[in-house]
Amino acid sequence: MSQISVAIVGGDLRFVRLSQILCDQNFNVLIYGLSHPDIPRSAHICTSIDELKDVPYIIGPIPFSKDNTCVFTPLCNTYIPLEQFFRVASNSFVLGSVLTSNLVEAFETHHIRYCDIMKMNEIAILNAIPTAEGAIQYAMQHSEITLHNSRCLVLGFGRCGKILAYKLQSLGTKVAVEARSTTDIAFISTYGYEAVPLNELKTHLGNFDFIFNTIPVVILNKEEIDAFNPEVVYIELASVPGGIDINYCHERGIVHVPAPSLPGIVAPKSAAAIIYQCLLLILRNQGASL
Repeated sequence: MSQISVAIVGGDLRFVRLSQILCDQNFNVLIYGLSHPDIPRSAHICTSIDELKDVPYIIGPIPFSKDNTCVFTPLCNTYIPLEQFFRVASNSFVLGSVLTSNLVEAFETHHIRYCDIMKMNEIAILNAIPTAEGAIQYAMQHSEITLHNSRCLVLGFGRCGKILAYKLQSLGTKVAVEARSTTDIAFISTYGYEAVPLNELKTHLGNFDFIFNTIPVVILNKEEIDAFNPEVVYIELASVPGGIDINYCHERGIVHVPAPSLPGIVAPKSAAAIIYQCLLLILRNQGASL
């Protein structure tokens, strides 16, 4: 394979592991906004973002930005304004993640080629596995009961919700899944879970020991929270704003466990391997010689 230059900008531990994979696979790796002792010596640590100009592929963090102002750099104190990033990425293909509508608009305004890798089914499905395993780990850590024989509610039946429900059931839990569409409700019942239509959700909420949310829209307001089992553990897997009124949740003393970016926390090596497969797929689609 001819050596291909790839830059990693920002990110958490999974991107450190990704840098190791890329160096092992003979990529020319440039790093900016990421600091960790495990970054390979063969990677080039950039001292200025201008060194990224004209790098053909740039991999951004997950999420790409938390405030629509700067690139997410949790492992170092480098501040990267989005406008500065867009300036150097004008001739690059950017692999972004969890891109808000504002970010999408900015990429398109600056005429930058990009993709949101979390919208690629090949990646999102695989990424749901460490997310589900991490959610189960958090549930165990924040409760005094076993998952076995407990009652669990999964809000949402998308890619993450499907895998999480499956893994919970394999642990001997009594799984219920909320969904809106009648098709999803039919599938949920077919898989042996209790189906909870959204319009009936409130009447079921008091039955559960654990609630896992995968829906990035607030559907649990004061009336719904008042219906909770007081000892329930609520685990938030969705991106901001999440699925619940956090302030009222805390006011009621409900155990609320924020669980963002779980793959990078609980399984960074596996998450890095998934991102690497995504990069290979994009390189092939872009006609790169591998």
